[in-house]
Amino acid sequence: MSSEGSMVTEAQRAEVMRRIAVFCRGRSEAKGRYVVSLATPYRPYYALWRIFPGASYPLYVRTLAYTLEAAADRAMSLLANCNVVLEVWDSGYFEPYYGTDDDVVPMGKYHGKHLSEVYYIDAPYVLWLANKFVPDNKKYQRIVELARWFAVVHFELTVAKPRIASISRAVGTVGEKLTDLQLTVLHVRKQVDTYKPDFYVDQNVLAADRDGNRFVFLIKAAARSLTPNQLSCRSRKVEVQQLLHIVSAKVLAHFESKGIGYTRIGYLKWE
Repeated sequence: MSSEGSMVTEAQRAEVMRRIAVFCRGRSEAKGRYVVSLATPYRPYYALWRIFPGASYPLYVRTLAYTLEAAADRAMSLLANCNVVLEVWDSGYFEPYYGTDDDVVPMGKYHGKHLSEVYYIDAPYVLWLANKFVPDNKKYQRIVELARWFAVVHFELTVAKPRIASISRAVGTVGEKLTDLQLTVLHVRKQVDTYKPDFYVDQNVLAADRDGNRFVFLIKAAARSLTPNQLSCRSRKVEVQQLLHIVSAKVLAHFESKGIGYTRIGYLKWE
């Protein structure tokens, strides 16, 4: 990671790498990997690449940000529905692939543009190239192959895939502080706090990490609601399939139901 020079400190790099390691738990290398390429003094932005098994070179997907922290955040947000691992590599590996004309569209309304640019502004056109366009010239075959790679990327980045395992174990010990939890919401149930005279609507949440471990926790109402079925406009609303980043939480209890272990957490601190 030396090519970033002094743009990021060792402590910042270590923290980002730790967060990515947590994010990648339960993700697989079987179908390749996504990689964040580091910025350099000459190319001051971080970029996202897709590396497919057996491919002779990586697929450039898009730029991310001008700082490592922001780039990692954006990459993890883009890959929230994807089970492929995310890594950070030195930019030296990718330099030979910048500026090549291998992915330049040779025909149609986007003639002369790079396919990564076209995907960014008009993904349906790239999907049409991948699935419907039949090349009648050898010079078009390469762009169709790349479009099919982008179709895989499109599926991985946009289609919600419920891949939370059914096996779950208790996490931590009672009283232990857990940090940097990345959880996918499985179910949300609204409930009225019966100890208060007005309608204070809480949210009882069931969520799971990428290893399939189940967590339950309560999000207390931030203010009074007008009805028992409606959250206060000041409350943090969560929805099924939403990805939550909890900075820290305390283990309150462990319990088991139908052979599945659950961890009840509280004292949540949000990102």
